[in-house]
Amino acid sequence: MKRIISLSIIVNLLVSTVFVIFEPQISKAVADEIVVTAEVTEEISISSPGDVLLASSIPSMTGNPGAPASGSATWTVITANATGFNLKIKASTDPSMKNSDGEYFFHNYTPAVAASADYNWASPAVGSAEFGYSVTAATAADTDTPFLNDGSGCGGGLLNTDNQCWLNFNGVSDTTVINRNTNTTVAGEAEKVNFRAESNAAFLKEGYYDATIIVTATVN
Repeated sequence: MKRIISLSIIVNLLVSTVFVIFEPQISKAVADEIVVTAEVTEEISISSPGDVLLASSIPSMTGNPGAPASGSATWTVITANATGFNLKIKASTDPSMKNSDGEYFFHNYTPAVAASADYNWASPAVGSAEFGYSVTAATAADTDTPFLNDGSGCGGGLLNTDNQCWLNFNGVSDTTVINRNTNTTVAGEAEKVNFRAESNAAFLKEGYYDATIIVTATVN
């Protein structure tokens, strides 16, 4: 009997010792992490420049051959869209520039090669009057191909020179003039459109002739 009791005591002591040695350690700090995401969606804005009065006035009968009346408007486009934006332009009527009753008008500019911009503005034929435009981009590389030049001709090259590469409005259809593939800065990109009207002894009724021009900026 004494032996059995003694053995029990020894076994109990061994179990206690094992528990002390292998008891799990409880930490005083644990760590975990999560990801918090906020989505920022694309937006675009465009400024609204004032109306343009071409300078100077055009005599109704003798016209202004060789001295087109000129003016410009600048639209500033801002977008944080990673793939940039495109800018399109069109007129609300065809022909673009008419007097109030629509009876008299300026023809849309006639480039030497259809749908290709003329490097220099060309005076209309005798007895005709024409209205056209060119584009000067804030960043030359963003300019659509018809308005790029190589110093002598349009439709290619790396230059986008002010008051070069003149084109007609394509009826009432949009024409892409700027195509940027990255976001702008917070200051945006100032895209300039130059306008010209010239009469080569065309008979034009006295008064104001208007062209409503629509410019649309869209994210890519």
